[in-house]
Amino acid sequence: MNSSSQSRLNVRFCSLLSWLLPAVLIACVSFSAMAQQQDLKLGSGDVVRITVYGQDDLNTVVRIAQEGDITFPLIGSVRLAGLTNRQAEQKLENLLSEGKFVRNPQVQVFVQERVSAENEVVTVLGQVKKPGRFAVDTLSNDGAQSIVGLLALAGGIDDDAADYLILTNETAPGGKARRIDLVSLIRDGDLSQNVKLTGGDIVMVPSMDVVFVYGEVQRPGRYRLDRGMTVMQAIAVSGGLTSRGTEKGLAISRRAETGSVEKQRAGLDDVVEPNDVVFVGESLF
Repeated sequence: MNSSSQSRLNVRFCSLLSWLLPAVLIACVSFSAMAQQQDLKLGSGDVVRITVYGQDDLNTVVRIAQEGDITFPLIGSVRLAGLTNRQAEQKLENLLSEGKFVRNPQVQVFVQERVSAENEVVTVLGQVKKPGRFAVDTLSNDGAQSIVGLLALAGGIDDDAADYLILTNETAPGGKARRIDLVSLIRDGDLSQNVKLTGGDIVMVPSMDVVFVYGEVQRPGRYRLDRGMTVMQAIAVSGGLTSRGTEKGLAISRRAETGSVEKQRAGLDDVVEPNDVVFVGESLF
């Protein structure tokens, strides 16, 4: 082979190599991305494309609900949250096979839109009607990027919810919990409490503070403790004194920081604290 032919061969080889290398790199990156996606778990808000080989009428694109379920043709409700792609495929294949809907089904689950990463969702827990995880883009589309919007999306707060909530963000290094005053926000219209939410936020709505009223009252029991409630008001919500009750026999049992319970005499204007036990004594005459 002369030098001219060798030169042309070298040029062709280099040209072929320059075309192959990018293709190989792209293939490697794509394979790596696919492998990584297979290892990630599905979560609420994720949009998945499900295909069943040879069954075009079963192919569907669906968003995983906040409860973690999807509705799939023939099968109905299926929990996919917490499963990897392959685990979801196997689950759907088993359900289709066990129900005798498809013989030897071959299912593929592909994540078309992933929003279940912690930095892409807002979580609301505690005393709300529909606790769960909400995708940030869903919040944006529904205009619920704030505390008020999120609570509306969660169905509102329960009757036994506290008058405040706690906002934290576990993805923020060194982040501190923030107390949101629902009384100031909802009753007084203090918009400084209606903070904007970001991915990774966790909103916890605690149970209400309570006071226990016993002794000579009409309806002894456990009651909501409103802010600044006095002994007189606690007696009032429990129906008032019985015919044998006396305002002179009032006492409060309160747990100290040491854990011990201390009993003290009380007056009608004394302010009640969470978990106090108000006791109304019996008149001697």
